[in-house]
Amino acid sequence: MTESHARSSRAGRPDGASLLLALVDRSGPPHRPVGGLLHGWYAASGTALRFDEWADPATERLARAFERRAPLGDVEAAIVAFAQARAGADHGVDAVTADLVALVQLAWPVGRGTWGEIVDPVGLLARALGAWAADHSAATSCAEWLDAVTGLVSVCYLRERLRELHDQCRALDISPTIAFGAVLVHLGFAPSVVPVERMGIRVAAGRLLTARFRAGETVAALDTSRLAVVMPAYGLDRGVNDVTTDFAGLAALDGVDVTVGRTAFADEAPATLRALAGTSAGA
Repeated sequence: MTESHARSSRAGRPDGASLLLALVDRSGPPHRPVGGLLHGWYAASGTALRFDEWADPATERLARAFERRAPLGDVEAAIVAFAQARAGADHGVDAVTADLVALVQLAWPVGRGTWGEIVDPVGLLARALGAWAADHSAATSCAEWLDAVTGLVSVCYLRERLRELHDQCRALDISPTIAFGAVLVHLGFAPSVVPVERMGIRVAAGRLLTARFRAGETVAALDTSRLAVVMPAYGLDRGVNDVTTDFAGLAALDGVDVTVGRTAFADEAPATLRALAGTSAGA
């Protein structure tokens, strides 16, 4: 998952490779700080910010989720809120990563029956990076970033989003093929399905995906029949199962064939976009 070599530190903080090596090196039980997780996390993060600047409400929410051993869904939601708040406050991805590595080293759940058995730290970091990228700059690079029929983001938005996710993986020495993937939905229409009915089905499909994915995933309309949900790779199996269940009603309609699949990221952003959308999306 990470490169074995190390790079020199910048500004007194570890670089991406060192942070990721620290993230996956959990050979012993986590250290439980005295006086509450939030203050221990702040001390371990190495931030130059004052405590009251660093510990915003999203940070407190994430600390509480780890401290009370919240369900994985609550932790994912808190991770997304934290990353979005950091992006909105113009925190760089290196600072966000350093904060999350410190939290993992202090409070990652261990033992049977915990959500720490379901997802690894790099997977949770991938979810945070996805949320950070969405709020940081991708949307500003697209003039036409919404699909008018489904209300989902367009291929233009997705192209910029993929570039940013790949850039983040490269900076942190994470393999994008391991960290990210996508659930793909293809709506096959028989000739008997008239255009107005096709539009209604596309609208319903967009609403189903928007209602299902609320934890920092990117839900995109790639063309008139193909939809994609970009997410951390650890969530793909769950995502395919959820979408298959959610789309059972549409799949039962006459003249509609729903296919749900999955794909991993490629090594480079243009190849990932081609894998998701085909030649209709361009390079």
